[in-house]
Amino acid sequence: MHALRGANLDLPRGRFTAIMGPSGSGKSTLMHCLAGLDQPSGGTVTVAGTDLGSLDDDALTIFRREHIGFVFQSFNLLPMLTAGENIVLPLELGGRRVDDAARERARMLADILGVAGRLGHRPAELSGGQQQRVAIARALITQPDLLFADEPTGSLDSTTSAEVLDHLRRSSRELGQAVVMVTHERDAAAYADYVVTMQDGRIV
Repeated sequence: MHALRGANLDLPRGRFTAIMGPSGSGKSTLMHCLAGLDQPSGGTVTVAGTDLGSLDDDALTIFRREHIGFVFQSFNLLPMLTAGENIVLPLELGGRRVDDAARERARMLADILGVAGRLGHRPAELSGGQQQRVAIARALITQPDLLFADEPTGSLDSTTSAEVLDHLRRSSRELGQAVVMVTHERDAAAYADYVVTMQDGRIV
């Protein structure tokens, strides 16, 4: 079975791309290959000039941590940490010192995403939309070349979804990220600059 067939795709900085398709179309497999979570059996995936297939497991883990960000449908915030602490957590996990410059970047991201006034609150004290925006800020704190959002609005109401999608769009335009969103929702895909539609493992 070929999960992907001849997929060829460029994801430039500053562009918000949506990947759409029915279940089984290959969109999740494509995202996993692009993010270095799965190894394609043929072809290459190049991120920021690096062929992901040339890296061993340890090097690939480090590369993902430094160059690729993830936003998930389930937020995945640590409940015992404040929003501000959740945002800078990837820096600490990567062995970086959380200095004044890092804190200022965290505040800047929180301001862009509309949660600057909630940095001292724990996830349980935030709405679903606020938690998702904190998750986006956490994904952006390392200044990744590529940001993936996997069904980021699947558990949000329509108003909150619109806010989160607008912030993803701002992340690409104002911060120069290459943002890739996997979604099955046409309303969500309408926020993207570019829509990739998949069917039977092909980009159609």
